Amino acid sequence: MALDQRNMRISSKAVYALRALFDISFHNLGRPTKVEAIATREDVPPRFLEQLFQDLKGAGLVGSKRGPNGGYFLLRSPEDITVGDVIRAIEGPVEHFCCFGTDEELRRNCALTSKCVTAAVWRDLAMSIDRVLDSVTISDLSLKGEALGVSREADVDFSYVI
Repeated sequence: MALDQRNMRISSKAVYALRALFDISFHNLGRPTKVEAIATREDVPPRFLEQLFQDLKGAGLVGSKRGPNGGYFLLRSPEDITVGDVIRAIEGPVEHFCCFGTDEELRRNCALTSKCVTAAVWRDLAMSIDRVLDSVTISDLSLKGEALGVSREADVDFSYVI
């Protein structure tokens, strides 16, 4: 999660990664899905998706299969992959505020660390954000897709060679 002076925001990389995992789950039920099909449905450049999939693969969220029926697939059930998992895979540990988290330099740069009267508010907010990110799964996103009437398009090649 990127932090600037005004607000916290989730990067477009993390949003695209979530959309890609939603796509695999929703359209292909977690089975191998070609990058080109995801790119078309989600309007994301294929090369950018390939980069994201390398991070997701490194985090153990997706695997890949070569060949005509290949593509990227979920390594875990959609019920077991959270939004928080995806964000951490793409962006690393979520740093909410300069006085919390794992980055020692950020904590040193905060002049109020020892006497910050609002620290408890920021700590509670950070815990709430983490709780929400870790409570929403890829399966939940698929259910929302159904509720919104997103049409399913299976990434299936029906060609038959004799």
